[in-house]
This record gives sequence, C-alpha cells and structure tokens, in this order.
Amino acid sequence: MNKKKIMLANVICALKIDYLLLTLRNLFYKGNYIYALNYHDTPQIERSTFEQQLIFYKKHFSDVSISDLNQFFENRKWHKDKPGLILSFDDGLRSNYDIAKPLLEKYGFTGWFFIPTDFPGVLVDEQITFMNNHSISARANYNDGRMAMTWNEIQQLDKKHVIGCHSKTHHRMVASTSNNKLQSEIIVSKKNLEEKLRHTVDTFCWVGGEELSYSDHGAQTIREATYKYSFMSNCMPITIHTNPLQLQRNNVETSWPINVVKFALIGVMDLLYIPKRKRVNKLTNI
Repeated sequence: MNKKKIMLANVICALKIDYLLLTLRNLFYKGNYIYALNYHDTPQIERSTFEQQLIFYKKHFSDVSISDLNQFFENRKWHKDKPGLILSFDDGLRSNYDIAKPLLEKYGFTGWFFIPTDFPGVLVDEQITFMNNHSISARANYNDGRMAMTWNEIQQLDKKHVIGCHSKTHHRMVASTSNNKLQSEIIVSKKNLEEKLRHTVDTFCWVGGEELSYSDHGAQTIREATYKYSFMSNCMPITIHTNPLQLQRNNVETSWPINVVKFALIGVMDLLYIPKRKRVNKLTNI
C-alpha cells in the first residue's frame, strides 16, 4: 500500500470514523456478505502484527469454510451473525504452514491456501531460483533454504483448511498465453493437486493482480476445468449476486499495522477499484 493510502488510513482512524464506515457497510449489505483478503508470506518476525490482525477479524467477522461458501450461494443468504471473512494465502510458502496455520487455528479461522503445484516438488537448493524465475517473493528466511511447503504439509493443511490451485508455475494468464500453456497451468495443475489430495479441487486463484494478468481465454479455460470458484484481486464484497468465478479479494500483508488493515476493510479500496474491476469482470465474464 502506498504512502498516500497509509496516510488516509491513519487520518480515518484518528478521526474514529473507521468503525462507523465498517458499520455502514454492514448496514448497506444487511450483513449478507463475505469479504476476502489475500496474504502471501507470513514470516516469524511479523507474527505479533498478524496476531493483532486476527484478533480484530475475530471481533468483527465470522469464519468462512468451503461448506460455508457453498451454503451461501445455495441458500442465497449468509447464515452467521457477523459477515464472513475469507483469509487466503498465495504461493505455497513454508511460512504459511509454520506461522499462519497455528495462529489461524488458535483464533478459529479457516485458511484458504493457493498452491502453484510445481513449487512443492522443486529441490530445496533450487527453490530460490524457481521463486526468482516465477515472481514469487518472501520475507522469511530459513537456514536450510527450504521456502516451499512440502506435499506432506499441504496434506496436513487440507484436513482443516481449504487448498486451491494457483496455477502450475505461478504463471500470469496474460492475453498472449498459448492454449497449451493455459491447459497446463489451469487444467493439468488441477489434476496434479487432486492426485495429491485425493479429492476434487473446486477453487482456483488467478496469479497477479495487475489488469494485464487477466484474459478472456484464461477465464474460458478456468470454466472448462470445472472449477466452482475463482478468486481475483479487485476489492469487492462477495454477495449473493457475485459470479462465483469472479470472487474478489483485497491484498493485505502481515506487516501492516492495524489501522491500515482496517482501511482495507471499510470499503474505500472497493470504490477506488471500480473502474478496473468493471473492465476485468467484463473481460472474464465468459
């Protein structure tokens, strides 16, 4: 988040209108919505700030499991007292298992972990190179050099959390991507993940939040792969009217102070993203 937005976040919180805006959002949607946030790396050094964020979430939102999301769309109504909050984690990083998993379970949240399916199988001494070549970044450092979750760790996560596909090699589905490449990144990766988990994988997450990282033929391939849900990064609550293949998320990081996290949740970013979101939704509404 840039400096101007951080300053605005601090002003809103200093004026004590952050809770007012959050309340107004809840009233507008009558509590009948889910909001989704996406994290990446969750390093040990930022554990305390992440825990503060979870304490805030626990006070104002309800957990969302895959069955909760299914029920929401099937019944056309959110069934818990507080709005739902999806906490997702991209890229299959080891710190998600070491740090995010225990904290999520401590506060009763389901994590939604999106895995680039080639990453867990990369040899440890080649993982940094893989990350550099495929635009995966991390702030956590491990002496043994292992940055990715292992398949065993992913299978352990799958017992209590949601595992989704984040392509095969962390590839952005730009307009120039060939059909063969799309098949590999979207369909083959789904099959690979299902073989490892031994059950159907219903959820896909686009790589990259830039407008150019979305494409109509990428969206068509996601539909052909029979994913039930597809996540993007264009800031908007999920309502009963939302296309399940266009579920929006707002990016946050564990390093952010609570004022900035509040800012991400009160609706300002949703307004700022309206032009981009409209263009991307039109492009991917296949």
